[in-house]
Amino acid sequence: MRKKFVQILILLVILLSTNTLRAQIIQFSQYYAAPLFLAPSYAGVCNGSRISANYRNQWPEVGAFNTYAIAYDQNMYKINSGIGAMVLRDDAGEGHLALTVVDLCYSWWTKINRDWVVRPGIALKYNQRSIDFYALTFGDQIDESGNIARPTIESQPLLSKPFLDMEVSAIAYSDKYWGGFSVDHLLKPKASLYDDDSYHEDMQLSLFGGAKIYVGAPSRTSRGRKNKEDMQNVTFAMLYEYSKLSDQLSLGAYWSKNPFTLGAWIRGIPIAVREESYGNLDAIVLLLGYRIYDLHIGYSYDFSIGELLSSTGGSHEISLMYEFAPKAKAKRRHSVIACPKL
Repeated sequence: MRKKFVQILILLVILLSTNTLRAQIIQFSQYYAAPLFLAPSYAGVCNGSRISANYRNQWPEVGAFNTYAIAYDQNMYKINSGIGAMVLRDDAGEGHLALTVVDLCYSWWTKINRDWVVRPGIALKYNQRSIDFYALTFGDQIDESGNIARPTIESQPLLSKPFLDMEVSAIAYSDKYWGGFSVDHLLKPKASLYDDDSYHEDMQLSLFGGAKIYVGAPSRTSRGRKNKEDMQNVTFAMLYEYSKLSDQLSLGAYWSKNPFTLGAWIRGIPIAVREESYGNLDAIVLLLGYRIYDLHIGYSYDFSIGELLSSTGGSHEISLMYEFAPKAKAKRRHSVIACPKL
């Protein structure tokens, strides 16, 4: 019974506030394994093309909160550009509240000196939010014995609502350092399932960056060129996300020596919590990655901390990324971005 009440409470926080259906916050712990989700500037940041898939199961002890994404992007080296497409599906509360996103991305890059590349990007998004209203259970339906005995007095929303959105971003990178930003929900679309002006998507700012430290001497390719991509390295990374009602910081590090990657980071801001948001100290994340030729496989687990330590079951996340090598006559490399694959 305690678990049932926790489920209802969290669903109400997610779904309803002053008669407005709210949007769930979508996140991936392995954000560099979902590059188009992080920023459209990452479209085409590969030697040829790549396909990625992501799955996140969040808080299994509370209910079903699942996120799925699949993406493809292509380096168009002849015109210094990249294109990509992503389809994302987020189901909150056993599929009761869902969001489907179709994302089309374009990026363009230019070298500003021998070592650094700048890459702006843009994404156009088609979104559809939906809800299975009749599968929900509200507090006013439960009697004194804990049984569902009454109909709810909550007003029925639309069962689905489509809307368009836009995101822009830019990154600057070399083979050792990178930094960038993205601004999502530029159109501030009307996203309420009550089909009124009670809720619009707030613009969201993301800042990210990091540095990679190589250990040892680079190997040489068959043509005698030095190759750093397979070297042992330690990468430090950060991601800061800000919107009107919340902000969050992820800080961590990755150790990589082909074919293994190990990572650990903390998500949250233990100080300077804003009054209108919940406590920001969220989770400690551990990652294990493995590479099989051009296939990168990652698994991570979020250990919930703070008030949610014993009630959520943490979060599981799996990522797959496969890079297709370019044709021999099409190989034309620019500076390799330093950010991790997972």
